[in-house]
Amino acid sequence: MPRLPHALLLRAYNVSPLLPLVLRETRILPSAINELRWLREHVDKTTKYHLPNQKWRALLKLCQRRARGEPLQYILGTQPFGELEIKCQPGVLIPRPETEAYTTHLAGLLVKAKPFLYKKCQSQQDSLRIIDFCSGTDISHKALDVSNQNILFNALEISEQHSVSFEFADVLGDKQRILDRFRGVCDVIISNPPYISEDGFNRETTRSVRNWEPRLALVPNASKLDTRSSDGGTGNTSLMKVEDIFYHRLLHFHSLLKSKILVMEVGDEAQARRVIKMARSSSDRVEIWRDWPDQHESGNGRENYMLVDDHKVAVRGTGMVRAVVLLSNQHFEL
Repeated sequence: MPRLPHALLLRAYNVSPLLPLVLRETRILPSAINELRWLREHVDKTTKYHLPNQKWRALLKLCQRRARGEPLQYILGTQPFGELEIKCQPGVLIPRPETEAYTTHLAGLLVKAKPFLYKKCQSQQDSLRIIDFCSGTDISHKALDVSNQNILFNALEISEQHSVSFEFADVLGDKQRILDRFRGVCDVIISNPPYISEDGFNRETTRSVRNWEPRLALVPNASKLDTRSSDGGTGNTSLMKVEDIFYHRLLHFHSLLKSKILVMEVGDEAQARRVIKMARSSSDRVEIWRDWPDQHESGNGRENYMLVDDHKVAVRGTGMVRAVVLLSNQHFEL
């Protein structure tokens, strides 16, 4: 990591003697100023100290933790996510703003699309049945424990608590059990699976991510790549990149569980193109969502579609490519 310019450190110190500590990790002065403000508010809200010097020492300890690279969300204990406040603990993946953006976008679409999703139902009062693979299911007991804490932390009523559950399940290893468990009870599948390559993890992630967040949630386990897979219809798994193995299984679940919508987070445009090619046998409409799918492009020359193997794929939103979405033409309209 390159050294910070002395002039930048001096500017930070003139704002607050504690700011250079935070700046070591943020590298950008406006971000450091925001983080220091949040840390100060956290001290004011959570400590019982009344004397200014006591509060300052408490704040100093938090800034020192941040300077060592500890994620801000672990220090504060939470991360906003839509209307929720998600509890965060070391060893559990921190929710990203981009994940929040497409999730809230999907929620808005589901509200509008309910009549189409329930065309064949006797009553439109039925609840939507949503499965979040790799968050709603997990192989980390610690992550499941924090998820259950979040139900109590965010649910306003007992009925809301009972409408959400988290289960121990291995998306790659428990294929038949998952199919038996969820067959006939799935309208929507959403997933933010591990999708970073080994090289990408080592070269492209920040020090904070590498040192603090769970590798298990970011990098697929290469030993899970089964070249004898019988999922079928989504490409030759023996030629598949390890970072793409979850998408092969998610597309298989989408097909057999007969979900109407499948939303899969991806790492970049190249990965999105590979996933779309895996889904080429599907009759569903395929879209790409960027980081902020609610926003519209204006004047930057970008097309609102992408060519993948000579097929036009609709692209929604602004920012980087973030999700590949399959929509059942029979059940879903925008």
